[in-house]
Amino acid sequence: MTPAGPVTVAPIWVLMSGLATPDDILFHEGVLYVGELGSGHIALVEAGRPDARLGVVVPRVEGLQYLGGRLYAADQQNDRVDVVDGSVVTTFLQLTPVAGQDGVDGIGLAGDQLLIPDSANHQLLWVSASGAIQRRVGGFNRPTGAWALGDGSVLVADEYGNAVYRIAPDGGRTALVTGLPIVDDVAADSDGRVFVVTPVTSGGRLAEIVGGKAIDLVGNLLEPQGIDFDGAGNIFVSEAAAGRVDLVIRYFKIVPAGIARPAPGEPLCIDVIRAPSFQSSIELAGGPGVTIASQPGLGTRGSVVLGDCGQRYCRVRAMSGGRSDELWIDTTPGG
Repeated sequence: MTPAGPVTVAPIWVLMSGLATPDDILFHEGVLYVGELGSGHIALVEAGRPDARLGVVVPRVEGLQYLGGRLYAADQQNDRVDVVDGSVVTTFLQLTPVAGQDGVDGIGLAGDQLLIPDSANHQLLWVSASGAIQRRVGGFNRPTGAWALGDGSVLVADEYGNAVYRIAPDGGRTALVTGLPIVDDVAADSDGRVFVVTPVTSGGRLAEIVGGKAIDLVGNLLEPQGIDFDGAGNIFVSEAAAGRVDLVIRYFKIVPAGIARPAPGEPLCIDVIRAPSFQSSIELAGGPGVTIASQPGLGTRGSVVLGDCGQRYCRVRAMSGGRSDELWIDTTPGG
């Protein structure tokens, strides 16, 4: 990982570059899925493993979501949501296209239902795994992102309405922020803090909504589009015009210290990148074949000894309270 260029109050790192207009993203079971709007590919990023792509094309792919073990992808070109099963793409829900308007954008998850912003028709849909529309809420300008909260309410990014709304279970609507140009996506962390991106080509922002105002966490982004959180609560953000995905480190991130692998039985150092405000103790845990040689504790470095993992990559996890991060380490010489 190499340092990124945006203006930020937190450490920020480039996780993947050279992407074809990365748009919406999804972090699921340790893997970051990235929709490449420009190519229709879905890229995969897993810490320590080589970057990869699924063997499918979804035209102008936007939102991504898992439900019931199936991957769903928004096809903006055809204004529909597809199911991706290996190398096969099938239509899950066909929306009603509107001439001259972009189709479906980001998709969310609320329990056992998908949250699908029917962008061209100004409404948000709750859709079951069978494809049945269970609920509709309209009155938006162009809804492009939806995020379910633990109390049953849903956050909605209204892109050209320049606002973020909270839709209560009873249908009540509250504006969290208004007058914020081009709000493309919204997400809330485990503490209920709400974040948005505004995807202007230069001067794009990742901001937190506090008291009806957008407080910048990162500025000068190049058309940010998608946001999600890793297991430690750090924020992934895609920069469409830069062709990359960044990680904004709000808590901690573990990375290998150096590239060359030590001799068998010798420790490999693990660096801990901390946000300036994060001072809690961190503990490493090893997967099969990994022995912890030293813990980082309150510091910035620990170490492990790699044994026989039964595969090419060994896994190391870092934990602090309910937050966790993981790293796969290539055990091949010089890997």
